[in-house]
Amino acid sequence: MASNGTARFHERTGTLVTLSNDNRTAQRSHPTQEFNNGVVLSATALRDDQVFEVKIDKKVNSWSGSIEIGVTLCDPDSLTFPISATGFRDGTWVMSGSSVLKDGHSMIEEYGSDLDQLSEGDIVGVMRSSAGELHFFVNGIDQGPAASGIPSDVFAVIDMYGKCAQVSIVDSTDNRDNVPNGPVEMANHLANEFLAQLSTQIVNDLTDNTDLLTMNDDNAISNELANNHLTDRGNEAEGLQSSERLCFHERCGSLIKLTNGRRTAERRRPLDEFNNGVVMTNRPLNDDEYFEIRLDRLVDKWSGSIEVGITTHNPSVIDLPQTMTNMRSGTIMMSGCGILTNGKGTRREYGQYNLDTLA
Repeated sequence: MASNGTARFHERTGTLVTLSNDNRTAQRSHPTQEFNNGVVLSATALRDDQVFEVKIDKKVNSWSGSIEIGVTLCDPDSLTFPISATGFRDGTWVMSGSSVLKDGHSMIEEYGSDLDQLSEGDIVGVMRSSAGELHFFVNGIDQGPAASGIPSDVFAVIDMYGKCAQVSIVDSTDNRDNVPNGPVEMANHLANEFLAQLSTQIVNDLTDNTDLLTMNDDNAISNELANNHLTDRGNEAEGLQSSERLCFHERCGSLIKLTNGRRTAERRRPLDEFNNGVVMTNRPLNDDEYFEIRLDRLVDKWSGSIEVGITTHNPSVIDLPQTMTNMRSGTIMMSGCGILTNGKGTRREYGQYNLDTLA
């Protein structure tokens, strides 16, 4: 198995990336204010059986999600960098959390260790084998084949997303036992290879039918709400429609000031603090009911802006988080131009507008 040797990051990077240590360390600027635009690629295409590994040097607690890693056919010399690795198209495979995506579409939902749970000092890696298989590594342990039929001349992709704020390339060792020994190991290897090929075929079929893929994405979000529809539900007479006028619930984020009959919400000290501005409706929404708000005031100090969504949690009893994208159950939020379900990105490009650019 080939080692990294003098592997480096390519000099062209995401807009918030700073390279140092002879382009072997990458840092995302303003990590507590911005969770995107932290993509880096390897300086050269990976050799067959070369494991490209990085160590997580620094994490922050401001966001959900963390490091993402994969390979792409995109040439960094001419690439228009997306805001995140899952925004790549045209031949890109990425591991995000415990899922594997091809060109931004999920192909394996449960694979290997969860990258979101890794800590500072942990090491993640990626390899294209001489047989065209894609393997991911966590702390030196091969997570098994994730896909097959990977073309040659792919570049490694690292996304310092969410909590991940800095990574450094580490030299891979050649002591991984990656070759199956004995009949049991060989059988397991062949079974994993078959599953990887099957997963690749499934995602190719789904990609050919975008309408079906969109329907499945929408159903996944609907099922998430259905599975949590009893959580902290404030209205015990489920299904009853309310005629009570909508306003903000009296329980709100610690920096919120409510006025105008609880129909106006203001975040105190907006130039000193960008969190703790959560407000919820005073009652559950009725079927087909719109809840709309107007942006009264913006400040120029921070990145990011308004986030909006729905939750099954009752504001009367919920322990309000600093931001609703920290919720881990029963919550779907739009942030920027993406959708997060229970704090994890489920769609990176949604709708025609980016909430962060509204005026």
